[in-house]
Amino acid sequence: MRSRLSFIVMGILGLLVGACLVTLLRPQDQARAPVWPVVEVAKRVEPSVVVVLNQRKVRERVETKGMGSGVILNRAGDIVTNYHVVQGADAVTVVLASGTRYRARVVGIDPPTDLAVIRIHAHNLVPIHFARSADIQPGQLVVAIGNSLGLTHTVTVGVVSAKDRVMYRDGWEYHLIQTDAAINPGNSGGPLVNDRGELIGINSSKIAQAGVEGIGFAIPSDTVQYVVQQILRYGHVRRPWLGVTLQPVPNHQLGLLVVSVASGGPAAQAGIRPGDLITSVNGRPVNGLQDVVHVLEQSRIGQRIQVGLLRGNSFLSLSIQLQEAPMNSPAA
Repeated sequence: MRSRLSFIVMGILGLLVGACLVTLLRPQDQARAPVWPVVEVAKRVEPSVVVVLNQRKVRERVETKGMGSGVILNRAGDIVTNYHVVQGADAVTVVLASGTRYRARVVGIDPPTDLAVIRIHAHNLVPIHFARSADIQPGQLVVAIGNSLGLTHTVTVGVVSAKDRVMYRDGWEYHLIQTDAAINPGNSGGPLVNDRGELIGINSSKIAQAGVEGIGFAIPSDTVQYVVQQILRYGHVRRPWLGVTLQPVPNHQLGLLVVSVASGGPAAQAGIRPGDLITSVNGRPVNGLQDVVHVLEQSRIGQRIQVGLLRGNSFLSLSIQLQEAPMNSPAA
């Protein structure tokens, strides 16, 4: 009896030792392998990303003429996208990650930043979380999600190539995030997020020409938040306005020539005339349009700025009280 019991105990111990050896020598389970953070980021962000359809009336029918992406801002149904995604639309339709469709209303647009806010009446929406774009660093991991080429919720991965690319267009100064994450038609208006799934930018454009790859741009989240707050409060973005058209003078490094002055505008009221040469703003030399735009960006509506100018052979200093810019007008 005792020998049989010993045999049973030894058998059980042998099975346990064998099981331990198998466990130690077996390759790690796929299920226990570390998950790449992009997988979790995509799962977290996907419910906050929508498809935006730009629809136009063609004869008696409404047809989809363009597709883009959008990001859910809050549970009230506000969504941010690019202005060029909804530009010229007779109707806008939003498709949630679940596939449910909603007719959207355009709350407000801001062509200078290429942003727009649209609204749907829906329930159980999942807003995205914002991060400060001022805190991002070149080289950090980023994920872009959007309706790339009509393929919904496409995920691409890259890094922040540069955090403050400055570009100028139509008199406006743009500060953009550069990334090598693939951005294609349809990604416009979609999110660029960090490794925690927080929004750091809205994808807006890429350089599309032969021999150029991996250069895309996103509107920083700090800009997005400011523009969205202005649109939701006023229906548009309120900006200070100088009321002049300026251009460089050939072979003249200092100063900008006043080409025209808006009737009744701030510059006209201060006495600025066409033909004047603006040489300084708030004591800072003016070497290019960006010097004027930079001061305006740091100013408020109603604030006075000091403008130094050359009129003929005379140097003048005029005080100008900034007004709110008319819709879609350049700052200067």
